[in-house]
Amino acid sequence: MTVTRGECPIIQVIPASDDGAAPRQPIVRRQRQRSFHTLVLLVALLATGPDGAGLSAAEREARAAAPLPVLAEARAAGRLKSAYLGTAAAKAPAPTGAATADTSGFKSRVAPVFTTSCVACHGPDKQKGRFRVDTLDPDLLKGGDVGKWLKVFDAVRQGEMPPENDKGIHLDDPQRGAVTTWLEAELQKAERVREGELGASSFRRMTRYEYDFALQDLTGLPYAFADLLPPETASKDGFLNSSPLLQMSGMQFERYRELGLTALRKATVTGARPPTVSYVIALRDLMDRGKEKDSDAKTDTGGKVHLRHLDSGKVVALKDEFKPASTTSATPPAATMPPPSRAVLVFGANQSLKMNLGEVLPAEGIMRVRLRVGRTTLEADDHVALRLVFSAHTSNNANFSEIISARDLPVTAPADQPQMIQFDIPLSEITRNPFRKKGGALGRPDEFLTIQVISNAGNRTGRAAFALHVDHLDIVAPYHEQWPPKSHIGIFTPSAKQGDEKAYGGEVLTRFMTRAWRRPVTTAEVAPYLALLAKYRPGFPTFEEAMLEVLSTVLAAPDFLYLTQKAPAKSPQQVSEFELASRLSFFLWCSIPDQELLTLATRGRLGDAKTLAEQTRRMLAHPRAQRFTRIFVEQWLGLEALGNVAIDAERFKGAYDHALKEAMREEPIALFTEVLRQNRSVMDFIHADYVMVNERLARHYRIPGVHGPDFRAVPVDASINRGGLLTAAGVLTMNSDGKDPHPVKRGVWILNRMLNDPPPPPPPDVPEVDLTDPKILQMSLKERIADHRDKPACFACHAKIDPWGIAQENYDALGSFRTQAENKPVDATATLPNQQPLAGMDGLKRYLLADRQDQFARAMVHKLAAFALGRPLSFGDRADLDRLTARLRAQDDRLGDLIALMTTSDLFRAP
Repeated sequence: MTVTRGECPIIQVIPASDDGAAPRQPIVRRQRQRSFHTLVLLVALLATGPDGAGLSAAEREARAAAPLPVLAEARAAGRLKSAYLGTAAAKAPAPTGAATADTSGFKSRVAPVFTTSCVACHGPDKQKGRFRVDTLDPDLLKGGDVGKWLKVFDAVRQGEMPPENDKGIHLDDPQRGAVTTWLEAELQKAERVREGELGASSFRRMTRYEYDFALQDLTGLPYAFADLLPPETASKDGFLNSSPLLQMSGMQFERYRELGLTALRKATVTGARPPTVSYVIALRDLMDRGKEKDSDAKTDTGGKVHLRHLDSGKVVALKDEFKPASTTSATPPAATMPPPSRAVLVFGANQSLKMNLGEVLPAEGIMRVRLRVGRTTLEADDHVALRLVFSAHTSNNANFSEIISARDLPVTAPADQPQMIQFDIPLSEITRNPFRKKGGALGRPDEFLTIQVISNAGNRTGRAAFALHVDHLDIVAPYHEQWPPKSHIGIFTPSAKQGDEKAYGGEVLTRFMTRAWRRPVTTAEVAPYLALLAKYRPGFPTFEEAMLEVLSTVLAAPDFLYLTQKAPAKSPQQVSEFELASRLSFFLWCSIPDQELLTLATRGRLGDAKTLAEQTRRMLAHPRAQRFTRIFVEQWLGLEALGNVAIDAERFKGAYDHALKEAMREEPIALFTEVLRQNRSVMDFIHADYVMVNERLARHYRIPGVHGPDFRAVPVDASINRGGLLTAAGVLTMNSDGKDPHPVKRGVWILNRMLNDPPPPPPPDVPEVDLTDPKILQMSLKERIADHRDKPACFACHAKIDPWGIAQENYDALGSFRTQAENKPVDATATLPNQQPLAGMDGLKRYLLADRQDQFARAMVHKLAAFALGRPLSFGDRADLDRLTARLRAQDDRLGDLIALMTTSDLFRAP
């Protein structure tokens, strides 16, 4: 069905399925007949105001009796109702010229409505929700009540105030129109007058995670440098990078200097190349030795990893805690691999090989573990991967064990064409045996490395025997691809001036300071650090060691730790090219700009809109952009709360494990990544006809045919009851108490995170729910909420919050869909203050898609802007946010386009 205005088709309703959103690739448009009732409903949706405001009781009854549209139709109809579409807001610049407050219009048109419909509950005698309207200053241009007027505007426009159940109080269409028309005009004028006045400064220090990434990018080392820094406090938008909360004390300055020096020492080397410890597991020799202490010739392997000769069939079982021979040499072993061997280590599904590496591993450097491996079966739905575990048995009663591989590495090659798998483990970053190299007098000094096979193929029936064949295994530590390492050369770059310490020191400092401070540095700025080098040099045996002390001071300077503007800008309305490079890189990479960004800034080309858009695309395609997707989503949605929920182990016995918890946390990030990568609509966050799942999460959702740990988009229909963020198990679980759903938490989460409409904090006199009262204990959860809400101190807030959470009652504390709870049918019906019914999750999604698209789109713009700018947004930013929202809506709400719109906007480039 194509809905038109005049003769111009403006949208085509293309349902993908009976529960889904519009197709992800709208290339082929399909026509589909709709019933007369559905057509009537769509027309009604377009004809009425937001939320059906202004409909008579009879009209509401007729609308309620009409067949409900599927979610795709609700999404299409809601888009047609957008106030941001069909206007000039997306293209027109902000209006200019003097503006004056229309106080006379307030007195003649708005004040009478307040007197008849609002003052009874929000006046001198009563202030529900601690809110009073009769004292609001009607001058929005100069008065101090703009924030309160915004609340009035939203409540009246959305039909939330006055509530229909207050006797004798009702707003008809002319009254509601009088208030919203006057307020909209006054708010637009106030935006023009106050634009830029109230914006908080973006001047701030790096967050802990940004500092970590910056040191990693400076040194080229993937270490966690910032673990000892104190955590940041989240802003009201949920973000940790908000400028007012990122100050620094003198004690922190010293800590930053220590951490910087630690990072520099890890990145650089002194003296000769250290000796290398090597373990090369000679499989053929082990086969030949047969019954020596580390092996045993027999055919019964006891279901353990064993040696097998592929030609003779000879089998040798390895002893527990197999101890390979080690050698120490001043030169590392050759990197070339020996030819394939017919003697192989054989791993079955979920088997492991534990090796005793003794006590000779060095304290620092990379331990490289290499295997040449292939699998004997290549079933499409079999996932097989390798994992490393490091452990020690310090005494009979003490031991430790930890996974040291950053991720499991998949084995995909067949046994006759094996692949190389390589793990690089930083030895200084893992737990080590404290009795190592102490002669065993205090405890057992040995350290153990275990290779584990992680597979979903262990308990399958009707399959051929599964095995991994390893024909080569070696371990080297410390491993260096070159000497000096790249990280060292990145700081102490070879130069013809190396014979002159002062001249070479100037070169090193200039190059390092430019990278760290993210802008060119002057000779005058380098001079104090050269003087510091001269002061330090006599106390250190080498130039490099003295220079590290100086460079650590560079890393403790505000120019590194703070995002600030030093270079002059082209205009007072825009930041400098170098500040723009930093703002862009800290937004999309959570770290410092790379050389390409700095080069463009140096040439004065980065500020060009086309160049900015090109750089945005380049940066989003870079692996560093994974930092943005993970950190933004975690903070936007508040996913850290998932770790604070104590799941009731007895109630959910066998249903919850670490793998499910990790999959729950990953799903929203995977969904955001998919929407961004495919440039899909942000409305997919409300509902989509696909889910992002791996095998563990798919099993939780009862979706068949998904195998392996990797997340992928899987189409779903209405029977799965999934799609979007609202039905993501992690979101539902973190808004529970670990035993039961928590409707209040779930309602607050939607208002705050999805709609950017957080409810006010509860008043100090809120009464607690008395769980010792037998009457209360007999109530259902919904009845308890209603009882609590009916108390005078609680009603105003809970009437706005509770319906959103009650509509999610079909999902238990683990986010599993249910129709019964405590042997009773689940009642997931609720009514919003504007008399909008929400019939379960499906009704909640339908309402958001049909009536709250604009609010959600603007909330996305607001959240992204707050994160991108690193500061709270104010009324002075409102006009910019509205223009960005209009442009987003005009471009079909696509997330990738929104990122580009953000980085090329005046708001992003403003000081």
